[in-house]
Amino acid sequence: MKTCDSHGPLIFRRSKMETPFRRVFSPKELSHGSARWAWLLSLVSSLSLCGLLFGAALLVDLLINRGELYLPTEADVAVYARITETPLAAAQAANEKAVDADNPPAGQRRFNQGLRVTAWEAQHESWGMVVRGLVRGIPALQTTNSALLVLLASNILLALISSLSATQIKSLAFRSSQEVATRLRQSLHRQTLRLGPSDLEDGAGEVAFLMFTGDVERVREGIQTWFERLVRFPPLLAGLAILLLMTHWLLALQCVVPLLACLYLVRRERLRFEQSRRKMEGRVGDDLRLLAEGLRKSRLVRGFGMENFEHERFGMHLQRFLKKVATLKEDERLSRWICWLVVLVTVTLVLFLIATKTLSNPSDPAHLPVSAMLMFVVAIRLAYRPINDLWDLPQVEESAGEYADNILRYQSRVAEVGQAVGAKFLQPLSKQIQFESVTYRLPDKRLVLDRIDLKIAAKSMVAVLSLDPMEARALTYLLPRFIEPQSGRVFIDGEDLAFVTLESLRAEAMFVGGMDPFFTGTVSENISCGDPRFTLQHVTEAAKEVHAHQFINKLSKGYETMLGEHGESLDPGQTFLLGLARALVRDPALLIIEEPAERLDDDTKSLLDDTYARLAKDRTLIFLPNRLSTVRKADQVIFLHKGRVEAVGAYTKLINTAPLMRHWEYVRFNEFRREEVAE
Repeated sequence: MKTCDSHGPLIFRRSKMETPFRRVFSPKELSHGSARWAWLLSLVSSLSLCGLLFGAALLVDLLINRGELYLPTEADVAVYARITETPLAAAQAANEKAVDADNPPAGQRRFNQGLRVTAWEAQHESWGMVVRGLVRGIPALQTTNSALLVLLASNILLALISSLSATQIKSLAFRSSQEVATRLRQSLHRQTLRLGPSDLEDGAGEVAFLMFTGDVERVREGIQTWFERLVRFPPLLAGLAILLLMTHWLLALQCVVPLLACLYLVRRERLRFEQSRRKMEGRVGDDLRLLAEGLRKSRLVRGFGMENFEHERFGMHLQRFLKKVATLKEDERLSRWICWLVVLVTVTLVLFLIATKTLSNPSDPAHLPVSAMLMFVVAIRLAYRPINDLWDLPQVEESAGEYADNILRYQSRVAEVGQAVGAKFLQPLSKQIQFESVTYRLPDKRLVLDRIDLKIAAKSMVAVLSLDPMEARALTYLLPRFIEPQSGRVFIDGEDLAFVTLESLRAEAMFVGGMDPFFTGTVSENISCGDPRFTLQHVTEAAKEVHAHQFINKLSKGYETMLGEHGESLDPGQTFLLGLARALVRDPALLIIEEPAERLDDDTKSLLDDTYARLAKDRTLIFLPNRLSTVRKADQVIFLHKGRVEAVGAYTKLINTAPLMRHWEYVRFNEFRREEVAE
């Protein structure tokens, strides 16, 4: 079993036989909840659509015969009366032996008979009993005009019911898929919060973002399509099959064989062409790259007088390229013509089979009326899309399953940092930080810290530098335990950080990133993070301490100004000051500050030195600096190179004794740099 986190609900059950798609959406979910309503609506939609086809056929038949009938013999009259009249009407007619204008004796044409004509003509058909039941049960169908009105009204009603039911099935399919998407997004959110701090390169957040917005949506669309097709189409196909069999069972069986063969052959041909096209496109792409290769070698060609050779070579590759493109297009045309030919032959055969039954003698038991023929053709046409879509269902599941597999793999990743059983509460830093033989490798096995031994005094101001930014960042990430060393230990006041609670550690060791974004919410919420312990007064005092109060007051609503989506934006300097206030309001004993790499405005630069001086009171500051003035004012500079401590000391000492330190400063701050660097 797999859960979203140790405290979260169970959302997936592992099984070696389950595909990724069925791990996120089990077929069992089609038997409960909203799926039950979807099955019921599917049945209603299918019955109403079949009823609409049957009603439309009755309407066409009524328009053809106009409610007129000729009965040549008295025996026909008796049978007609027995078939079409209600028992009460037949008894009254027998007792009274009355003759009215609409029911003349044998040998005369009868008018205004409504659907009684259809009931008479279909007396030997399997569906004739349905018409007889309708005629006997609904007196309005026994006269032409009233039958026309009833058929029109009932067909419109059935069309509305079928359409509304299909729409509601779509809505239920969307709701079910949205529930799965919501569960996936919730689990992705929790998993990202667990894994996010351990990502030195900040790539996991982007991967999770793409999954959250892209992969989950593709899975949701796949589930919606799969749900809708599986629930809606089988009952519809069953209803259409029953309707065709009731209309003419032998003809239905004669037609289904060539139709299924046609569908199979067309799909096989399309699959063959797609496979061939992919192979040919790969070869065409190779030739196109060969053609373009000469564009990068013009100097070489002209310099060595290779124009004729290059023209010949280009012409040869061009002819080969054009030949392959022509072959691809010819294969596409051939495939299209093969499919059309198969479809044309099949349609011709099916129409011939149907037409022969319609053109046969009306007295022939195999005769198919025009109205029934039209219903037959329309029913076959309506069955095409459901069959085709159900055939594609495995591809829909496979496509959505690829995205689901990405999500499940991400969710199965184990967090690098965990809390030990019986972990202690960490007291605020008061003495020193110690790194003891610490080694750390990135997931790609690149070594960034190699047996680091280092001590940092409490309540000092330290700058950590390195030519490779990953090395300095890795060292500072170890302190709040965003990452875990593969070997070695980290101590704060003699306490091994591996055996202290994460909550107490991260309450006393806070990291302020130079690229940390602000949240969508008010300025006050961005500083307090919704923690009820921090009132507006606490928030305001923290903002004043880091010189953020002034620019906040200039916003449209001060501390209640909305930031982020549909709100106001902040420049990099303001965002950085907001991050410092967010950390300061929690009063940590250790503050790790990564300065923004982007150029800061002059106002922010003029305030930072005083801000750092205020933050340094009774607090340990560790900088990942991007300003030379910050490095110069640090009590201690730690320079890392190739995973080892290259030099430690004051800036004035290292700039004279450490060549790599001078190189670092020159590369980042020399006057010939094209980009202006904030100092």
